[in-house]
Amino acid sequence: MCSILYLILATGMFFFQDTYFLVGDTELSLKNPCAIGILFLALLKFITTVRLDRLTLLNRHASVQALPYLVPLVFSSVIWVSARADGDTVLNGVTMILPQLLSVLVAAATLYIFGGRGVWYCLGAMCAANLLTIAVVVYEGGMEQFLREFYTLIVTFSGETGPLMERLETHDITFAFGPFLLYLLLNWKTSPRPVLWLLLIVFFSLIGLKRIAFPALALGLLAALILMRLPEKAARQTALCVSVAVMLMGFIYIASIRYGLFDYLETYLGLDTKSRALLFDHVAPYYDISFTYMGHGTGFERMVEWMSGAVQKVPLRTQTQIHNDLLRMYLNIGFIGFWVWLWSWMPARLIYWFRQGGKRAGCLFFSICLYCFVLYATDNTIYYPYTMTACALVPMACGFDSQAEAAFEKRCAQWSKEGKGEPI
Repeated sequence: MCSILYLILATGMFFFQDTYFLVGDTELSLKNPCAIGILFLALLKFITTVRLDRLTLLNRHASVQALPYLVPLVFSSVIWVSARADGDTVLNGVTMILPQLLSVLVAAATLYIFGGRGVWYCLGAMCAANLLTIAVVVYEGGMEQFLREFYTLIVTFSGETGPLMERLETHDITFAFGPFLLYLLLNWKTSPRPVLWLLLIVFFSLIGLKRIAFPALALGLLAALILMRLPEKAARQTALCVSVAVMLMGFIYIASIRYGLFDYLETYLGLDTKSRALLFDHVAPYYDISFTYMGHGTGFERMVEWMSGAVQKVPLRTQTQIHNDLLRMYLNIGFIGFWVWLWSWMPARLIYWFRQGGKRAGCLFFSICLYCFVLYATDNTIYYPYTMTACALVPMACGFDSQAEAAFEKRCAQWSKEGKGEPI
């Protein structure tokens, strides 16, 4: 019964991602009640089972996975207080961070309910939601038209898309399949029915084809496979060195954008930047590459229509996105905040996963970070709730059951010593 309820709620959460309703004058997503329902289901599971082994481990896992979402909240709070921001500005920023934290909680709830098997329940719900979306589109547009547009999408590698394929181009769910694919390929021998899951992931990823996902996945997988061949200590040290290099590359990238990288690519090399050169020209007046740059606070990007440079009086959800999450974070939380965020996002958590889950979990997390880095540099992935859910869930699921048992046994030994008055 619990499995059925979870699948219904999780499928609804993925399916209703772009369905909104009004509470007073506030627009809320229908996915949120489904997500809260999953948390409530996990609470009921806890009341009836009291699995302290899972709860003990998930407290640590969830805290670590939420770290890069809490850092922008802290720095934004300082910015809002110092700038005496109005209530709408603060609410706009907070409502962008809360879905990130909710995604981590949903991932933790999934693992509490099912243990390590939760990764497959979540993936199954994503596939079911995609299948429902396809069924709706086929019903309205016809199977023949759907197959014709799907064929065109594949042979042109998303160079041409029809109206039906555009409706299925759900970037969030498409990108969310990436961490699951990395988990499947790196845990092939221990995964149930791996060929079936692989076929499903490939099919649904092609339906919502995003070209940037391919090099991102290739980079993440290749890096993980190389590290897996090294001794654990060497793998950990190599991953940490690369993570520092990634931090530097991220900063150099946004600094290059500030000083005309995309104008150079468009003007002198003749590359089609998809209007990004114009977009970044409009972003440039709002930030500086300087130690003293404080940022504007989370959610500021909603205050400007970036393709025109027009400033809005109220935050909007539907204006042109920046298409660069690294630049977005720098714009919002400033020079120091950006570096602290980078540290919390990759090196800090990388150390935790190597220590907590060993080489396999550490390499898996490292591959996901590289995958996300490519997406962050080119898209608006950082606030996609389902991609965040997948990125939080997949590392936590790696070796979860054995880790939970070991953590609980260690805690029981500590309690036993405390009860006997022995030094710990």
